[in-house]
Amino acid sequence: MGLAEAAIEAQGGLDRWHEIERIEVDFRAGGIALPLKSQGDVLGQVSAVAETGHPRVEFRGIGTFDGRDPRPAGMARRFRWTREDVVHFAGYALWGYLVVPFIFADEDVEVVELSGRRLQVDFPPRIPAHCRRQVFHFDQNAVLTRLDYTAEVMLGRFARARHRLYDHEWIDGLLVSRRRRVTPSGLPAPILVSLDIDGFRAC
Repeated sequence: MGLAEAAIEAQGGLDRWHEIERIEVDFRAGGIALPLKSQGDVLGQVSAVAETGHPRVEFRGIGTFDGRDPRPAGMARRFRWTREDVVHFAGYALWGYLVVPFIFADEDVEVVELSGRRLQVDFPPRIPAHCRRQVFHFDQNAVLTRLDYTAEVMLGRFARARHRLYDHEWIDGLLVSRRRRVTPSGLPAPILVSLDIDGFRAC
């Protein structure tokens, strides 16, 4: 069994994943990324519903992300984001965090196993993501512990990010990371994005 297959099994397996149509998440998001875009507290306490078969996330009381919609123009260059920008950023990011590693099994997702228990993953254009190519790191039990990427909606030294996962817990047949922290690549601080999951339901 390769690392990609082992990672899928470690997080619950494809059989369980294919039973799930949506995931409901209650979360708190922080960090300096959104304040830098003049949107400091919009994701302070949020309830969201994500579809598993299509990149679509409803943020209750805020807006709905649909992956078929184009990215708002000029997000990286603008210092002040709109609510639409925030929904787009949070939508593609949260959806991606929820569907990994199961989406690695899709035929149009290119996965290459690297040394050091890492996977290099190239996502097709149909999948909204921070960037097309990302690198995922796994522990000895094939549990995802870190991912590296460049957030194309950002510019400068904060675009290249190191995203760590903590506090894994089994919920509704899936292994869920309840705490995530994103920092600039190669630096321990500042925290660009924090994500704390208070509620999770797969149905």
